Amino acid sequence: MAKAATTQLTPMLRHYLEVKAEHPDALLFYRMGDFYEMFFDDARTAAPVLEVTLTARHKGKESEVPMCGVPHHALESYLAKALEAGYKVAICDQVEDPAEAKGLVKREVTRVVTPGTLSDPELLDGKEENLLASIVWNGDGSRGAAGGAGAFLELSTGHFFVRRWGSPSEGVDDLRVLAPREVLFRADPDGGATDTLPPEIAAWLDREEPCVSPLGPERWPDAKRATDLLERQFGVSTLRGFGLDEKEPAVQAAAAALAYARDTQFSELDHVRELAVRDRRERLVLDPTTLANLEIFRSLREGGRKGTLISVLDRTATAPGGRMLRDWLARPLKDQTEIGHRHDAVRALVEDPDLRGRLRERLGRVGDLERLLTRAVLGRLAPREAATLRDSLAELPGLFGELAGSPSELLAELAGTDPVAALAAEMERVLDPDPSTKLTDGGVIAEGVNPELDESRSLTRDSKRHILALEERERQATGIGSLKIRYNRVFGYYLEVTKANSHLVPEHYIRKQTLVNAERYVTPEIKELEEKILSAEERQLALEDELYRRLVAEVVAAGPALTVAARATGVLDALAGLAEVAVRNRYVEPVMGPPGGTIRIAEGRHPVVETASSDAFVPNDTELDGDSGQIVVLTGPNMGGKSTYLRQVALIVLMAQAGSFVPAESAEIGVVDRIFTRVGASDDLARGESTFMVEMIETANILHHATPQSLVILDEVGRGTATFDGLSLAWAIVEFLHESMGEGKGPKTLFATHYHELTELSAMLPRVVNRTLSVKEWDERIVFLRRVVPGSADKSYGIQVARLAGLPNRVLERAEEVLGNLEAQEYDLTGKPRIARGKRAPKQKGRQDQLALFTTTEEVVAQAIREAHLDRMTPLDALNLLHELREKLKE
Repeated sequence: MAKAATTQLTPMLRHYLEVKAEHPDALLFYRMGDFYEMFFDDARTAAPVLEVTLTARHKGKESEVPMCGVPHHALESYLAKALEAGYKVAICDQVEDPAEAKGLVKREVTRVVTPGTLSDPELLDGKEENLLASIVWNGDGSRGAAGGAGAFLELSTGHFFVRRWGSPSEGVDDLRVLAPREVLFRADPDGGATDTLPPEIAAWLDREEPCVSPLGPERWPDAKRATDLLERQFGVSTLRGFGLDEKEPAVQAAAAALAYARDTQFSELDHVRELAVRDRRERLVLDPTTLANLEIFRSLREGGRKGTLISVLDRTATAPGGRMLRDWLARPLKDQTEIGHRHDAVRALVEDPDLRGRLRERLGRVGDLERLLTRAVLGRLAPREAATLRDSLAELPGLFGELAGSPSELLAELAGTDPVAALAAEMERVLDPDPSTKLTDGGVIAEGVNPELDESRSLTRDSKRHILALEERERQATGIGSLKIRYNRVFGYYLEVTKANSHLVPEHYIRKQTLVNAERYVTPEIKELEEKILSAEERQLALEDELYRRLVAEVVAAGPALTVAARATGVLDALAGLAEVAVRNRYVEPVMGPPGGTIRIAEGRHPVVETASSDAFVPNDTELDGDSGQIVVLTGPNMGGKSTYLRQVALIVLMAQAGSFVPAESAEIGVVDRIFTRVGASDDLARGESTFMVEMIETANILHHATPQSLVILDEVGRGTATFDGLSLAWAIVEFLHESMGEGKGPKTLFATHYHELTELSAMLPRVVNRTLSVKEWDERIVFLRRVVPGSADKSYGIQVARLAGLPNRVLERAEEVLGNLEAQEYDLTGKPRIARGKRAPKQKGRQDQLALFTTTEEVVAQAIREAHLDRMTPLDALNLLHELREKLKE
């Protein structure tokens, strides 16, 4: 804006620009009466995003100022639109009563709303986390001054944890899995660029486009500032108790996230009381590829929750329970004892349907305790939210009491949770049974809590009755039967006495006016009553505000106990939900074996497919062990069910280690440390990577990181390139998985393939077995039986599947003819098949034909004999041919 134009601005607009200068990266919502207004460039930016009209002050004049606005009562809906579009919003509220203001009403920014620091229930998905991430990268390594780390803060619940990264790829994996809404990092000297991050992480930010917030040196804490900030936050003298070294990147990352959240919320964030160090070795590792391929949280086809594992397993009644279940599925357990405790709890709830029903009914009346506590800490707990908290706390004694004497160690432990009874009683005493939506509307504090408040309410509600009562008392005291109390704008309330009774007027009456037939008086008592009546509503609101803030302060003070109760409620809800699913879907309790032990599943089923299909699901057995069945080579037709079978085995293992019962007749699960998957075909255009390159990158990751305790799922590896190349790679991959880790120590592997040659590996490698999906052939058609049986398929039935898909008959007939030629092994001496009808395909100039990898010498000799023109040969020619063929057989 030009300097000349600036001088013409009103004081309000000049103040607007001053505040905007303090928050240049945010849209400024400036409160003016019943609206939040935006001006200048913010208005031009916000109008189309918020879908409101762009107008102007002084429209048509030289000093025209673009502007737009939104109603203050609809703030949350417009915030949602701005945040969805990737913008931050600074909210500048009136902090002074306009009626008492002298000149410009005082305004201040009361909070900055960013995608990663939300606490408003209307803007959050109750069953998903909303994470703020902070990234530090200092170089190669995993601890100390080198390496990198990410800190992740869920402001609305207070959950706070860090992850250490030894390589950028580990950081990208975490970011892909956790999907933070906003990412902080240290800005480079020029400000804003991502040069301080590894290229892999910078590329992820560019590709996924979360809200990014680069922080300059003045806002990014050095090691000492970071340590001091965290020690003050958690009230400790050292961070070693959290498993952190003061100089490592995780400390700076955590401090940066905490400081940023405190600055934007104008709060000390007293509900953030713990910092966890999450080590991937402590849990079963599921990388982003596996989470996507197994469709744990997002459907590959539609991208939503429908058709996912969590959509089947989530029968939780509360938001914390839903978030807890999600965490269990993303980070399944590895410790056999912990897994057993969860299974014991689920079994106890399965076997006691009455208890399960009572618990789920009570849980349905419990609100989101974690997020309600956060709202209290931030000073934004609305009266109706407080009522939800009160009612939720009232359920806790009965909820935890139901668990007393449980045979489950985990449930018995939950029974001892503090129900925060003192806070519950105080909220019941202080809060109105049905409080109003807003504190400014009154009616928030219950009757009988404060005598002065009750009097103010009474005066507001029934001022006439109080006047009449005073009038009657004065009549009785003076003996003047005609005495009346009246009101006008000049005197307010006054006593009127006829002149005939003026001799009865007491001395303390103060004459204010003489009329023809009457005298008007006031008394200290009537003026006091008048002041009370006129200020009663204002006093009522002030008292309610004071009492309500005291109550909220008590909520905050009870924060530690509330946090424990909230998490206990989430655990109980997740367990009860899993028990409900187990009963509805006929799941069984798995028997957990030691790490790397046998995986043996009888009549296993795919948990998602069986619920989504109207047809009866065909169950199948699985046995994987390190002695005789480490690797299963699975063949069978397309659409025969190979991919479903692979995924169901992985899902059953994952469910078992998450603490769930599983879809099977019985299951023995040796604990695994990682589940790897390489399924499907996709490319990554953003990275310029072909389908085959993506396939090889994912396979390389598996071969580098799989251990003897891992489960590996490979589906059609090698099909993205030429047949011989793909077959060669697939063969070598199976050999590597079998041999690279020593005798009997490779990862348990399911390898589905159309390369039937791979089935020969079972005769060469002792721990490779063949399985196939059975089919029934009938009248050139096939019926998919979807039953996994020992053995191997001798063909893929591709043409029959193509017929089911509706390809034209002409195409199918020609395909059958070509297939007949191939199956008749019409090869030339180089092993190249003749595909054309009765003709050798012309050889391209300069091209070297690729030898068939599995064409035997005998096949080459037989082909030479078939092609020899014996009727044209001399005896000598025939002898020479025989000699050549014999020499070939010796090779």
